[in-house]
Amino acid sequence: MTEDAERLDDIGEEEEISEPEIEIEEPVKKKEMKEAKEKKPRTNPLGILFNLRMLRRFIQIGFFIAINAYIFVAWFHMPNVTGFFLSFRNIIPSIPILSPLEAPFAVIAGSFDTIQQTFTTGLFPFFTLGAMIIILIFVGRAPCGWICPLGTIQDFVTLPKRNKIRPAPNTESELRKVKIYIFVIVTGLAVWLGFARATGTGGPLEAALGAFANDAFAPLNPANILFNIIPNLNWPEGISTLWYVYSWGFAWLQIAFVSIIFIVSFWVPRWFCRWLCPAGWLYSIFSREALIGIGRNPARCTPDTCNVCEVVCPMNIRIRKFPYQHMHSPDCIMCLECKSHCPNNAIVIRFS
Repeated sequence: MTEDAERLDDIGEEEEISEPEIEIEEPVKKKEMKEAKEKKPRTNPLGILFNLRMLRRFIQIGFFIAINAYIFVAWFHMPNVTGFFLSFRNIIPSIPILSPLEAPFAVIAGSFDTIQQTFTTGLFPFFTLGAMIIILIFVGRAPCGWICPLGTIQDFVTLPKRNKIRPAPNTESELRKVKIYIFVIVTGLAVWLGFARATGTGGPLEAALGAFANDAFAPLNPANILFNIIPNLNWPEGISTLWYVYSWGFAWLQIAFVSIIFIVSFWVPRWFCRWLCPAGWLYSIFSREALIGIGRNPARCTPDTCNVCEVVCPMNIRIRKFPYQHMHSPDCIMCLECKSHCPNNAIVIRFS
């Protein structure tokens, strides 16, 4: 009994000794955490304004205004501004973006739109195709990421933070094939109509195609709907002319289609560019081996534990599966979101 009592006394003494240790450690931990927070570097306000992402946003907005300046001209009736912008139309060649050739005051046209319409006339677009290939060989699909007005709208719709939908690789691969089918159909119709017109038999085919004749993709081209069809609609000027909207007809379906594109873009970044844009597929053929691209620094990149670059990529490219030296992806639009978000600063711009 004496030994048991001594053991109980020893246990009691240990418990009495250990209690104050807990009381001492707790405030010490809180103090260490507080010091760590104070040592954490604060965000530089200038860094928020002057960085790669903000530079891209400014360039996108600038080109959006410059390409589609007719919006402001139509609102404010500025003939001098109209003349200034139109003076560039015959100087600047078409570039690899999605921009309608028929937009009333558009300064720059998209290469794909120009190629389609040239085919329907029975001619071959040598100059447009040559300029497009040269641009794509040098900078790849950077115009899609920095200049294309439709891509700009999708990017700004996607800006609010939320859980993005990222299809599995196999699903993404299958969905990307849809734009190939669209390209074959619209280009095939353009070449067919051009050949028929050149041989003097284009009348019946043109009548059968209707609105799809001069450019089979135009009636479903979001850029054409936004910057050409909608501005040219008979808009009501007051309550007495509200009945004008009943005369829009097929335009209602086109407006609904464009609305769906932007609504879905809220959760799926650039889904139209990835899955439906035939122009993007054409541009991707020549951009795979572009002179300017992105690579990864193997000393900094940690692909086994980090996938930030893939999460933020609006084109849902599996960046980590490509070699470190150069990412030869035909879908890369050089938006550099991966470089802006990489925690290890492992993404670099390559010149090959």
